[in-house]
Amino acid sequence: MNMANPGRNEPCPCGSGKKYKKCCLHKEARPVVDMVWQLMRKTEGELVAALAKHANKCYDPEAIVEAWDEFSLWSDLPMDPESQPEVDTAFLPWFLFNWIPHNTDVDEAGHYPEMQVALHFLHKKGPRIDPFQRRFIEEICSQPYSFFIVTDVEPGRRLSLRDLLLRRETSVHERRASTTLSKGSILYTRIVTLDDNSIMVGCAPTVIPPTYLNDLIDFRERMASQFPGYGRELLLDYDRDLRTLYYDIRYELHNPPAPQLQNTDGDPLQLTKLFYTLQCTPREALNALATLSMAENARELLHEGKFDSKGELLSIEIPWLKKGNRKIPEWDNTVMANIRIEGDRLMVEVNSQERSEAIQRKIARRLGKRAVFRNAMMHSTEKMLEEFANRPPGVGQGVRNQQLEDLQALPEIQQSLKGMADKHWKAWLDTPLSALRGQSPREAAKTALGRERLQALFWLFEEKSESPQPYSPDIEALRKSLGMD
Repeated sequence: MNMANPGRNEPCPCGSGKKYKKCCLHKEARPVVDMVWQLMRKTEGELVAALAKHANKCYDPEAIVEAWDEFSLWSDLPMDPESQPEVDTAFLPWFLFNWIPHNTDVDEAGHYPEMQVALHFLHKKGPRIDPFQRRFIEEICSQPYSFFIVTDVEPGRRLSLRDLLLRRETSVHERRASTTLSKGSILYTRIVTLDDNSIMVGCAPTVIPPTYLNDLIDFRERMASQFPGYGRELLLDYDRDLRTLYYDIRYELHNPPAPQLQNTDGDPLQLTKLFYTLQCTPREALNALATLSMAENARELLHEGKFDSKGELLSIEIPWLKKGNRKIPEWDNTVMANIRIEGDRLMVEVNSQERSEAIQRKIARRLGKRAVFRNAMMHSTEKMLEEFANRPPGVGQGVRNQQLEDLQALPEIQQSLKGMADKHWKAWLDTPLSALRGQSPREAAKTALGRERLQALFWLFEEKSESPQPYSPDIEALRKSLGMD
């Protein structure tokens, strides 16, 4: 048997049916890879300790405080690793390998060396420094921070990353983060590569969700229009701008705004009850309002009513319906309000100020003086959210969940939900989406930029698919429909 290694594109000798490069090639290379990776991590640890000592000696202890002010954008954040985890993760490598003192408004006697701490260390050590340490310092000082999106994960071993700003692919050795990150996660970090081995040095602690991909793509496209063909040198020059972008996103993630609840018309949610006194019989009120339910006449609705022994209508509920739905194309109509007629009382429940005003106009036009408005009761969304947040865990939830599961388990319900979901996702392919900057998925799939935005959507779908719902998409089917499989 020929024991020589096969070519990269030849079938793997293990019999898996995969190409050698996709199967055992990386397994056979791991001992050497692990040795280089371990040397890089060992060198990083040794250099951080040596450079911190060098900075304290040649720049004085106040230098790190000045650098922190610049790193944190002069925002008066304390240099405290407990409240600001960036201190130990992203800032310290930035201070040692990136920061260049400005020496403005400082007497010449108090000037710091105007170069990175690491390069000043090289200058002082000269030929005495270990060659691998020299290579490490020169490489890391030449690499900018950027935003990287995780495209694949090998838990406990490595991450596949795409530099969103420089559009380059890389694979980094990463044991801890590869066990917690998922595809679509975005990192603000820097990559150091030596002998075809890459590691992250100075990774910021806030993991950015793929919902921010569009903002980062827009930032990249603005830079590309201003500086065509830009490279890593420009990112080094724009270091502060990138850090500002990271801190802006970090602030939004750690200080999310209160949710803005809306109905399907896009109106702010405001639950409102309207109360009227009727100066007519329930049947007369029904006759006047019946067409709001899209019925041709009141007779179509009477089977829903309650009657006295003489056959007179006592009470009835009717919906105010509108044909179609602006947000959900597969809906045939939208319930705008629920109207209840009971004796000499008329009550209306709506979920927005806009719908409340609209139904009041319709009632006035149809009933006139026969309906006397009494008052309105409004329930703020803030109070709803507060009540929900303060509700003891599990109160009534188990029963409701079980009832919902039992209902969804019925074959006819499952078939109905599947049909609705299929209709929804078929329409989704041609629906303009804000996440695609106004393009439909089918339009976006025609360009590289659009496919990049689409991929972020699919990663979000995958993240949510861990808890599938009746409307969860068939991601592979969608990708196939768009020619992205």
